[in-house]
Amino acid sequence: MAFTIILLALSPAQAAHPSQKLQTAGTKPTIGKFVGSHSDAVGLSFARQVVEPQARTADANARGSNRAKTRTIYLNREGVMLRPGLNNSATNMSSIVKEPAQIPAWDIDEEGWQETVDCMQDMFSRFDVVVTDQDPGASVPHIEAVFGGHPSDLGLDDSVAGISPFTTDCSIIEDSMVFTFVDILDYYPQLACEIMAQEVAHSYGLDHQLLAEDPMSYLEYVEDRSFQNAVSECGEYDSRPCGIDGSICSMDQNSVQMLAERLGVKGEASDDASPNKPRSSTSDDSTELGGCSTSSSSTGSASTFGLLLGLAALKRRRNRLAARS
Repeated sequence: MAFTIILLALSPAQAAHPSQKLQTAGTKPTIGKFVGSHSDAVGLSFARQVVEPQARTADANARGSNRAKTRTIYLNREGVMLRPGLNNSATNMSSIVKEPAQIPAWDIDEEGWQETVDCMQDMFSRFDVVVTDQDPGASVPHIEAVFGGHPSDLGLDDSVAGISPFTTDCSIIEDSMVFTFVDILDYYPQLACEIMAQEVAHSYGLDHQLLAEDPMSYLEYVEDRSFQNAVSECGEYDSRPCGIDGSICSMDQNSVQMLAERLGVKGEASDDASPNKPRSSTSDDSTELGGCSTSSSSTGSASTFGLLLGLAALKRRRNRLAARS
């Protein structure tokens, strides 16, 4: 859809955007629906928009790959003019908007912004992904994480702190655009980071889960959150299958294992580097781990992987606490 001359002439404050009220999940997926829940402990809510899965490439189908091609996360505090359409960060198109909409820049000082960037980089430091506040340009597949504005800029309820599209099969949304509305947050970079980590993870297919210390959670938690290498039930306050608006992807979720499957672990050989490398088959006694299937023969390596991630997370948390003291 093209911009109209009238809308281009309007300032963000003048432009009235269609109301996009949140609804509770239904019994079957409704494409385009905005799904939310009751507010969290501090009065914030987080929304997802139901979208259809993207078509897989022939190469991905041939390899059975769940690995994302989009492994750059661009943190945008400069504002953006959005156009409606299929999600495409290269052209600033978003399924969330119904007409052109402007998200203003985040008025934050350099120290606060750097703290936000550091937090996001720390959140995703274990995975094969680049987190940057420098625009990678149209030639690099990237998720655009937009910090700025008010939920009303996109016609959303005043309590909505963040939103991302989410597919009916919990698959990856390549080149997605996700949003954290900083105008309704206190000046707290850690909170903005944790909200954005959740929205980015939604576009990689992660659902809300009942694990308070994980950024995918609605539950109250007073310490800094980080992705947890632990199996958890999905849901906001009550257990439900992982999925959206009645769709079912799995019965539980492990955010670290799921991100490791879809992004890769930093330092490991990438599937993309060896596209003809055969994938190991899954035996009949395999178990589902938050959408990642791991056979019993890999139990030892998975345990070692989990231990290393836990030690790394502990070291990072101690460093942050030392820096603050």
